[in-house]
Amino acid sequence: MKNWSKIISAAAIATALGASVASAQDCKPQHVFETVSAGKLTVALTNTAPYSLEKDSGIAGIDGDLVKRFAKENCLEIAYEIFTYPGAVSAVQSRRADIALGGFYRTAARAKVVALSTPVYLDQLSVTSTNGIDTVDGLLGKKVGTVEGYLWVQDMEKLYEGSKTYPSSLNLAQDLHAGRIEAALDGFGSAVIQNEGQNYKVNVLKQDPRIDATKNPSQTAFLLDKSNEDLAKAVDTSLEAYRKDGAIAEALKAYGLDPSAADVGDARVIE
Repeated sequence: MKNWSKIISAAAIATALGASVASAQDCKPQHVFETVSAGKLTVALTNTAPYSLEKDSGIAGIDGDLVKRFAKENCLEIAYEIFTYPGAVSAVQSRRADIALGGFYRTAARAKVVALSTPVYLDQLSVTSTNGIDTVDGLLGKKVGTVEGYLWVQDMEKLYEGSKTYPSSLNLAQDLHAGRIEAALDGFGSAVIQNEGQNYKVNVLKQDPRIDATKNPSQTAFLLDKSNEDLAKAVDTSLEAYRKDGAIAEALKAYGLDPSAADVGDARVIE
């Protein structure tokens, strides 16, 4: 007598596989471009909530959610690896990754080695402390830290003797909570996430000419391979569509940022 349960199970598996293949074949990408690995979008991910992070064995965060939509629209699976900020830039520059995520600022220095996408959203400079400091003068004499790669690092180092830089927002927050520094400069969204549930106050740092970033909120970008012009065009076209249909504003809102940060104005880079 035949084992019908095994035959039925085998048939079900074959049907499922067939449906999966058919589904993949039916997918029509919105754009045509090459990637590091065929059929995959390789992402250099920085673990910097709320901009980008690893969650449930996948990518998440504002940048991550937008890129997941982009990959789906172009029939691509996502492959990713965690990097520091400098490591992510290097991964794209050396063509080990198609795209780098993490609320990267549009800077002239980065534009020399990688392609910058159209601006995604704005990120304001914040200061986290126990007593609610919100001015440049209020930080004088304090032990101050920030994350390496931010555009205000040089201004901070000139103003605050003994200031420190860290490889990630998590490392910055850990030293703040441990009392090794007294104030932390970080993007507003990241600061809110890293200090949630802690007895710290996060404030936007008031405008001061001594720290240029207080006057000109940074525009963020996805980092792309300079040689892959087709991918860069596809990303830019999609981002502008996401801005128009409200997807960027919704992603910001979902992670606790003001949706108005999607209104970036004219594209610019920071020297």
